[in-house]
Amino acid sequence: MRRPAAFLIPAAVALICLPFATSCRPKPRVPGWVQAAPADSLAAFSGEAGWVLTHKDVQSLISRDPMVERALDLFLQKARINPRNETGRVTFHVIGMPQKGEDNLQKGLEHVLIQLNQFKDPTALVSALAESFPQEGSLRLQGRDWPLHVILDIEAQGTKAHIRAASDEQGQVWIGSLEALNRMATRGSLAAQPDAALAAEWISARAPFQGYLQPETLLGGLRQNLESTFIKDLPQGVNALFWSITPATEKDQPIRFELALAGTPEGINQVTPWLQRLVAAANAVQATPGSTPELLQEKRRVGLRCTLTPDQLKLVMEKLGQPGFSFRLPTGGPKA
Repeated sequence: MRRPAAFLIPAAVALICLPFATSCRPKPRVPGWVQAAPADSLAAFSGEAGWVLTHKDVQSLISRDPMVERALDLFLQKARINPRNETGRVTFHVIGMPQKGEDNLQKGLEHVLIQLNQFKDPTALVSALAESFPQEGSLRLQGRDWPLHVILDIEAQGTKAHIRAASDEQGQVWIGSLEALNRMATRGSLAAQPDAALAAEWISARAPFQGYLQPETLLGGLRQNLESTFIKDLPQGVNALFWSITPATEKDQPIRFELALAGTPEGINQVTPWLQRLVAAANAVQATPGSTPELLQEKRRVGLRCTLTPDQLKLVMEKLGQPGFSFRLPTGGPKA
C-alpha cells in the first residue's frame, strides 16, 4: 500500500469539517464528556445542546435511529428542557456494534448510550428526572447505588428494549438500554486509557462539536472478517482518534478544527506522513492571515490544527486525491 492511512483519516476529516470558525484555544485538558465516558466507547459524537437539538441537519442524523430519537425526545419533553436556551452538552456513545442479523431499527439503544452533562442547572436536571419518570431498580456508579428511571419500553417484531436513565454524582444523566448502562457502570472511564487521554488533550475542550473513534478496535474487526489486502494493510496501533470543531457565526467563514491521534510509536509513524501531506496541501491553499496549519508530533501522538473555509477544504481533499467527500452540514449558530 502506498498510502494505507488514506482510508482512515480522510473520513475523520470529512466528518469534522462542517462550516465552522475559529475560537480562542484553551489550555490542553481532557474535555468533561471524555472524563466520564465509558471505557468501551467505540465512537462518540458530542455537541452543545443548542446545536444538537435544534439544527435540522444534526436532527436528521439522529432520526436515522428512531429508538434513539424517541427516547431523547421523550426525556427532553418531560424534563422540560428548552434546547434553545441550554448550554449543556449531549453526547452519543457507540458502545457495541450490532451483530449480523440484528434488527438495527429496534436495537439502536442496545448499542448507543446518551450522555447529558455540563447543563446550566444539573440539580434541576436530576430533579426533573426523578419527578417525570418512575423509578425501577438501581445502578451502581462510582461506588454508590443510583436509582434507575423508566424512559421507554418497546416490544416489536420480537425485539424487546428496556430504556432507562440514571444520574451520577456530578449531575450527569445517562440514557440507554439496561445492557448499555450496566456496561458503562462496570468498564471504567475512557479518560483512564492512556492513549485516549493523550489524544483528547490536543483537541479544543470548549469546541461545540467534538468526537472520538477507536480506530484499532474498529479496524481490527474488519481485518478479522475481511480477506482484502487493502484492509489488512491499514495502519495498526492507532488506538484513539479525537476531533473538535468550532461553529462559524457567518456563512463561508473559515473552519477551525483539531484532529489528534494516539497509539503505539509504530502506529503514529504510519499515519504521520498522511497528516504531513494534509498540512502541505492546506498551506498551498491557505489564504487566511495568521492561521497557518500546525502539525504537532510526539512519540505516541500526532495532531493537526487547521483553519479553512469549505471551499479551501474541498481543494485540499482534491489535492489529496479524495474529491468525493461532501461537507454539506449545518451553518450558523443555534437560533435564539
